[in-house]
Amino acid sequence: MSGQMKRSAFEELIRSSRDRSLSKYNLSSGTKSPILRLQASEIAQRNERFLDRIGGAVTEVDNSALLPSRSRYCLLITDADGIVIESYVPEGMEAEFHRSGLVRGGVWDERVAGTNGIAMALESGRVLTVHGDEHFYSCFHDFSCSSAPLTDAQNNLIGTITLVGSSRRRQEEHALCEQVVRRASRQFQTRLFRNFHADKLTGRLLSQDPRTRRSFETLVACDEEGTIISHLPLWRDNARPSEHQNLAGRHISEIKGLKVTLRGPAVVPPRRRVLQSEAPHISARVDKETTLGRLVEEGGGIAVVADRARKLLAHRVPLLICGDPGVGVEGFARALLEEQSLLSPMGLNLDTSRSMSETDLTETLNSLDFLSDYPLGDTVPTLILRNIENLSSEAQDVLERFLDVDPGVAGTKAQPPAVLFTASRSWADLERDESLPRSLLYLLGQAVVELPPLSERDCETVLENIVAESFADQIEIADSARDVLVNYHWPGNRREMRAVLREALICGNGKRINITDLPLRLLDRNEDTNKALTRAALRDALDSTNWNVSKAARLLGKSRATINRWIASEGLQRPE
Repeated sequence: MSGQMKRSAFEELIRSSRDRSLSKYNLSSGTKSPILRLQASEIAQRNERFLDRIGGAVTEVDNSALLPSRSRYCLLITDADGIVIESYVPEGMEAEFHRSGLVRGGVWDERVAGTNGIAMALESGRVLTVHGDEHFYSCFHDFSCSSAPLTDAQNNLIGTITLVGSSRRRQEEHALCEQVVRRASRQFQTRLFRNFHADKLTGRLLSQDPRTRRSFETLVACDEEGTIISHLPLWRDNARPSEHQNLAGRHISEIKGLKVTLRGPAVVPPRRRVLQSEAPHISARVDKETTLGRLVEEGGGIAVVADRARKLLAHRVPLLICGDPGVGVEGFARALLEEQSLLSPMGLNLDTSRSMSETDLTETLNSLDFLSDYPLGDTVPTLILRNIENLSSEAQDVLERFLDVDPGVAGTKAQPPAVLFTASRSWADLERDESLPRSLLYLLGQAVVELPPLSERDCETVLENIVAESFADQIEIADSARDVLVNYHWPGNRREMRAVLREALICGNGKRINITDLPLRLLDRNEDTNKALTRAALRDALDSTNWNVSKAARLLGKSRATINRWIASEGLQRPE
């Protein structure tokens, strides 16, 4: 069956095919060797026509790329008529697969082969698996066939790719085969699309349905001004995600709600548009309503740091933002780009701590270079490279070569990029550590700003900012809880405060944070403070439980008698 097709639709597809095989084509399911085979001359002609349509051999359907060594699966490539033009059979299993027609020249058209994976993929245009007795012919009941349609750059059906194995394999293996051919089909079509638009800027638009978690991908081709002139969705069903509709004629920089990755032309680059260099202009003060403005209000010297960083970014100087773990270096980097209107769907944002390979970084930097040489309108290419201290040694070499350029050469870019690096360590720690070579460290450190820890900031303002930026629903914080939050020393900085607030909301009523909802490590243990906290905790517990004394007692870990005694000693009365 198909991983994305509904079971009922798949069963209807199989049933209709079996009915046609029996009543329309007069096939007999007991036939021992039903597959016809073409002559070698006709196979050669079909193979040549297929290669002409795809522009020669491509690695996406290469057996060495798809099949692991010693695999017991057969790989078939067919044309649009279901004729096998390439067959890769595991060593030692040639006779078994050949007897079943899994060989070059085999005819897997439904009119001859009955219900089978290749014919179903050609008919439905979907990736699917025909398993065991779902085949029309009983001689194929020992096989499981996962097949995906192959389409060209204009979405015309040109063939299929199929993996054939034993139907007795585990269900997980059948699902994996379907995943392999689905990925190969998508990569195949991507290659053809890029070849077809070889002189254009091409890109991928990605989105995910928040409800179903399903991903959607569309290929686009743009003219030299960045206007989309062609687009091709890569999903097979009738889904119509709104973000992927009506793309033709729109500028690539106007695309919202989608992740955009771009790739330069394969043959002839578009005409380079050299922009007039102008002295950068930034406002004298940071707007208090921006994210950066709210960060500046936290104090601790951030105003000076922000002012310095704004000027460096405006002059397109690569900037390293560092600080102790949790101080919010990535948020500060995004706030800088937002303040100078540099955030865009084409902005590159990568985390080096997630096993970034040398190839990944090379492709990212090549994309940044291309967009700098051939800008799309007035869009400034941007890159945030996070956790720079975790770069592998191979990736360090790539980044060092990228940064170690003559300033005169860098100044010839049509649209110089805005490049920000972040590190969750102080500059002093980076200098003491040897994980980054000195040659790279001081290239990264051409301009350095360091964010202060929370202990040096106005925690009241930090608390308000984190509540506003991290929680969609309005929450209330009791005065006693606020006093604890503001006076705590926060060794984990903003990240720890955000985690504590989340924990308190989960453990409390979800709307109001009382002192009883806070982790014990935040509470001071001296006697005077404990008495004050006890009084505050009592009021909060009674408030949280709507003055249910039993629940308040359980919340505070005390007996009902103790709670009643405290209520009397404090002179508290239940509100009307």
